[in-house]
Amino acid sequence: MGNGLAQVITEQVLRRFVLEPGSIIARANPRYTSVVFKNLNFGALGISASFEQTVALAVAHGFAGVDLDMGFLGRMAAEQSPQAAHDWFAATGLRAGGMGFSVKWRESDSDADFQSSLHALEQEAALAALFGCTRAATWVMPCSNQLSFRAYWDLAVKRLGASARVLGSHGIRLGLEFIGPATLRSSFKHVFVHSMDGMLGLSAAIGPNAGLLLDCFHAYTAKVTTADLRALSNDDVVYVHLNDAQAGFGPDEQLDQVRDMVCATAVIDIAGFVGALRAISYDGPLTVEPFSKTVKAMSLEDAAAYTSRSIDQALA
Repeated sequence: MGNGLAQVITEQVLRRFVLEPGSIIARANPRYTSVVFKNLNFGALGISASFEQTVALAVAHGFAGVDLDMGFLGRMAAEQSPQAAHDWFAATGLRAGGMGFSVKWRESDSDADFQSSLHALEQEAALAALFGCTRAATWVMPCSNQLSFRAYWDLAVKRLGASARVLGSHGIRLGLEFIGPATLRSSFKHVFVHSMDGMLGLSAAIGPNAGLLLDCFHAYTAKVTTADLRALSNDDVVYVHLNDAQAGFGPDEQLDQVRDMVCATAVIDIAGFVGALRAISYDGPLTVEPFSKTVKAMSLEDAAAYTSRSIDQALA
């Protein structure tokens, strides 16, 4: 995607196609003004699918949004035009749940790789904004064998701060996911941010458009209470993951990436979690990330149907 593409996505274009109440997206999608909405991301289910398949199955199974495939949409915009890509997506009636965050910001990434990926983010964010996307998210490793807490903090603030500023220039917020399980941190030399309060502090240091990617599994393992969640504001929460924890294990015994479909085991108080989101008027996507072998083995059709039913159960 060249610099010319970013230049054509001007404020006037955004207002016409995305921001105004009478825009194409708002007219085409009667579900666009809902508060919290069902969002489909096959990657989060551990399943490979094309963007065209994702969109078709999202529409068929009652999802209101999908996470954008910037590669697919970027190619369409380059081969046809940004407006053609916009019109194609708007015609689906779906919302943009979020965009991927491909910045190489972690401790193993060189400064040169970080700078190169930051330039790519500028192009991707400019395009994502055309589709009404206002959210991006990434996870933050809660420990390190190389970096002390202070060194890790400084790295995160510097690199994620620069990334957040790029996103913010296009009206996009950055959600940061804290990783809760104590079992993950136990084998590392240095511990880093792994709680909701800690991530709120890091977000504040990164910038005004940074907030939480709130995953109910990590909230459970970090022992976040419903009262804690209700003390948040909509501005604090950028993106949400739903899932369930393994039965027979307490929060300190849970293993990261060993989970289940939302509402499958009833270990996590999903009603309390969703109720808190409603209480703070969270207005973003609900995306399932179950790390479930059962779901991964399903066909695309069955996985979409099961995921849709499970989110409906969580919202009931």
